[in-house]
Amino acid sequence: MDLFERFKKDYFNYLVSFILPALVTGISIPVFKRILGSDGYGNFSIWFNLSLICVAILGVWITNSILRFYAGSENKVLFIQQVITIAFITQLFFCIPISLLIGVKSGDFLLGALIAVSILSTAIQFTIAAVSQSAFLSRKIIFLESIRVGTYLLLSLLLLLTTKMNYLYALFIGTIISYIVSAGYLYLQISKQIPGLKDVVYTSSNIKPLTNKFLKYGAPLSFWFAFSFLLGYIDKIFMAKNIGATVQGNYQAIFDLLSRGITILIYPVVTSLYPILTVAYEKGEIRAIKNILKKILLYELAGFVFATVLYWLFGADLLLLILKTPNTLSYKMMGFIVIAGTFIWQMAMVIQKHFELKLKSFLMLKMVVVAFAVQFLLYIIWGNSTNEMLYPLGYLLSAIVYLVLVSYSEFIVLLKKL
Repeated sequence: MDLFERFKKDYFNYLVSFILPALVTGISIPVFKRILGSDGYGNFSIWFNLSLICVAILGVWITNSILRFYAGSENKVLFIQQVITIAFITQLFFCIPISLLIGVKSGDFLLGALIAVSILSTAIQFTIAAVSQSAFLSRKIIFLESIRVGTYLLLSLLLLLTTKMNYLYALFIGTIISYIVSAGYLYLQISKQIPGLKDVVYTSSNIKPLTNKFLKYGAPLSFWFAFSFLLGYIDKIFMAKNIGATVQGNYQAIFDLLSRGITILIYPVVTSLYPILTVAYEKGEIRAIKNILKKILLYELAGFVFATVLYWLFGADLLLLILKTPNTLSYKMMGFIVIAGTFIWQMAMVIQKHFELKLKSFLMLKMVVVAFAVQFLLYIIWGNSTNEMLYPLGYLLSAIVYLVLVSYSEFIVLLKKL
């Protein structure tokens, strides 16, 4: 199958797997908010988002390494056995201090233990999902996410409505079981595709070489994720500090709706693309890799132009009406800047794949640190600026800087040769 045809098939599978849970979750938010109240829902959201950040930072080095090295592994069964073992042991090691810290901070050690187990179960599910991506079982991810969301909603509502259990305990128990059940389902599906996986015995022996290989490549990516997260975070912090909560809250709502909406549509590009590229790279199909990257970038550029036209035709007015935000030029410009910054960042994510394929993860970390430093220095130099446009422009500038850095070294040269 042609690389682009393979990409299109997987892209739409991942798109569905992103949209369906997002829709169900969106519908469930008012239900949980009514049951828990604003304070309870807000408190759970803080702890839950903290657990997801921990999983992302502590586990991304494993998942990205799986995506990079699976195609080149000679013994797939041994590779899967080792990566699941590595994920379990390392995440368990991280979870023990996290449990204690949360217990001390909250005064509730049972809550700390539940959040730690939630992080562990989520990390294992993400690990198995990465194996599924690498084995091109994208359709199974749709069922994986449907099972996870369905199990979480049913179990959490059952515990909340039929027991007197602490609501945080109920919700995290629902989270833990949903990730375990969905991970079990996906593992069984992978076992049907890979002979010998059902009979594998999990042991910690002989995992050190692969662990070191993963750490060398993946550890910089964990720090890369942390800094990339900060690019879309510190603008809100400085805006709240220098201008106030009202403007910052309006900007946050604009950012969340536009950036997350665009990301849901575009992020499956990255998810489906990387396993395809790794297989092609192992086969030496460099020309095919260049062609598919160029084609995807052109599609994303066309998407940006299309989104810009729609936004200025009617989208800006509709956005501010939905969010009940003052219909001013500055808020409209904020929305456009968010659209531009998000598209630029997503294009940079595609271009940086040639660094990932060549195992230059530490160089990627250096580049995102530079982009973050530029944004941070912009806010520091202008100090207590009350110009509300400064802060979204800082986000846009950081995205542009990162795009230039990942493009300059090799990719522009490669495109000129096509």
